Amino acid sequence: MYYFVGIRLFWWTTNNNGGKDNFGDILSKFLVEKLTNRKIIKVPHPSMRRYKLFLKHYLTIGSILEVANSNSIVWGSGIIRENQFVREAKFLAVRGPRTRSRLLELGYKVPEIYGDPAILLPLYLQKKVEKKYKIGIIPHYINYEEVLASFGNDDRIKIIDLMTDDVERTISEILECENIISSSLHGVIVSQAYSIPSLWVKFSEKLAGDNVKFYDYFESVGITYESEFQINPLHSCYEELLNRIEANRHLLLPDNILLAKRQDSLLKSCPF
Repeated sequence: MYYFVGIRLFWWTTNNNGGKDNFGDILSKFLVEKLTNRKIIKVPHPSMRRYKLFLKHYLTIGSILEVANSNSIVWGSGIIRENQFVREAKFLAVRGPRTRSRLLELGYKVPEIYGDPAILLPLYLQKKVEKKYKIGIIPHYINYEEVLASFGNDDRIKIIDLMTDDVERTISEILECENIISSSLHGVIVSQAYSIPSLWVKFSEKLAGDNVKFYDYFESVGITYESEFQINPLHSCYEELLNRIEANRHLLLPDNILLAKRQDSLLKSCPF
């Protein structure tokens, strides 16, 4: 579709850190390029007149459904708040059951096809990377400085900065770690997609939304969080992090059969 003009794709742009952007946001462009080997045309915002009224465009990775409109084609996106209003669009797949439930409440037709497209990354990017760290910490970029100050001098721990201009390098940094602790959704998703045990934690209450995006993803891959883990980086240590990981092994990886099913369904519903 639209082969000669490339693929019109929307993703959030932060661009507040020397040209770097948030890893989870720029995964959209990276993955669609890997899937298609085609030119990607960045949609500045779907509300712009030409996209709202005339030009079909795609929404993929991220909690970006608030920008959807009748010309949006949604493949794997999700909501950021439980009761978020979303305009009607063409829904091919959504991130998880909670997003679909909300869209059904709004009266839209949504197939029961779940998965954040980032779970497809290992199918298109395989890297052999030596394990160097017992624990990798992936803070959301708003928590990065305080986490770095607390754990940056421990050579058993890798602090991964998600403000990046190189997706492959960031994935390599994740792969250097035996275990991951992440307050970033895509820190968790990418780690688990590459079979690295990953625990979701909260370092603060600063993130936008109500955490529905985390539960949405976890339910899509058969993981049940009964409570949220809060860690104060200023009052924590390596041993506490390791104990948290060991005590919650049942939460750290998706069911392999279900993950493969989600990957297959996403590929079969892929619009590119």
